[in-house]
Amino acid sequence: MNPQTRAITLSNITPSLYNQLRLKHPETLSCPCTSTSIPYKTFVSNTIVYHPICTSVFVSDEWINALYDLYSSSYLVMDFRTTASSQFKFLAAFCSLSKTLISQALTDIDNSQLITIQLLSENEVQSEISGNIEIIQSSTPSQLIRPLDFLHVTTQSIFFISALKTNFVVYIRLTVLFASIGKFYVAPTYYSPDPNDFDEAAVQSASCELTSYVTPAGFFSLTPADNIFPNAFIYEMWPYFSTAHKNLTISSMIDGFFGGCTPLDAVLASTFDCLYNQSCLEMLVDYFPQLSSTDLAWTNPLSVSSQKNQSLKNILPKLFVENWSTNINYSKYFIQCAPVSCTYTETDQISLFYTISLFLSIYGGLCIILRSTAFFLIYIWMKLKRYTINNNNNINIGIYFEYNEKR
Repeated sequence: MNPQTRAITLSNITPSLYNQLRLKHPETLSCPCTSTSIPYKTFVSNTIVYHPICTSVFVSDEWINALYDLYSSSYLVMDFRTTASSQFKFLAAFCSLSKTLISQALTDIDNSQLITIQLLSENEVQSEISGNIEIIQSSTPSQLIRPLDFLHVTTQSIFFISALKTNFVVYIRLTVLFASIGKFYVAPTYYSPDPNDFDEAAVQSASCELTSYVTPAGFFSLTPADNIFPNAFIYEMWPYFSTAHKNLTISSMIDGFFGGCTPLDAVLASTFDCLYNQSCLEMLVDYFPQLSSTDLAWTNPLSVSSQKNQSLKNILPKLFVENWSTNINYSKYFIQCAPVSCTYTETDQISLFYTISLFLSIYGGLCIILRSTAFFLIYIWMKLKRYTINNNNNINIGIYFEYNEKR
């Protein structure tokens, strides 16, 4: 005998009741939503934690202006004073753009719709929402990285000349000493891979004409002998004849910062270690006097970051985001879905005891029916039989009389 199925409909659905029904009837449970299109913003919230540098004084205009030096191009190309203000301008711009992109991504998430005809379980909602948010998270950084890569390639290919003279030097060389006629020159800048060791061969191979180079940044000083013709030394003789300048000294190195063919190259390589160190920050006032007149708490180091020791180039694909947490309120989703009822199919299994009882019941019923109708059936049968016998007798008598009359 086949199992018996029946549809059961329940109303006044609650999350706990739905979970119970889902556990018992996962295959047949159906709970249609009253609203099939539910905005994410009604039950999804996102919390963003940014790299501490993007909320610090180090991206403020006051800090950037305090680092500005009117004569920044008079220093050596790897001297931090040459590009400090420009590097922090780039950093502030990257922070601002990253926050704008994240804000737009959050708006896109809020405006997204969860389309559900049937009420979903909490795990299904979590999986659906998390998958969509991950797609947005992975696609958003490309809006910054692609234009940046394009800018990098374009700058390198068209030989863009930095006003700070960090990649090319434009100068006029007199044809004769003290003459009024000279030649116009554009020469590429060279960088020493190691500021402590000006290896001529290494320097000659690190030309900004070929590619983008960076070197650890610091504060460098020259002796009076080298300052006789400072511009010639800095922009022409350096670093072509770097080994000849033994009087070049390093006043101090600044941890986690670099000099490079362009300020952009330099800041992308930087890890900002100095900004986590109070002693390093306090040293800066010796080289940037304007810092002492600011109202900023610039001597307070950055708080510990999970992205510490990572270069800006590696931080940018994350848009300075240290943590992106998503909270999905299932109760609010349930309210928005608003299921009026749930229907499921229940199958009644037939046991051996039930089968035997059923057969006995059928057998007993048949016995009663047959017993009740047996007399009537026998009576009908006897009457039909008697009727048949009488008809046969009448036929025989008729034949007998007909035969005698003929005789």
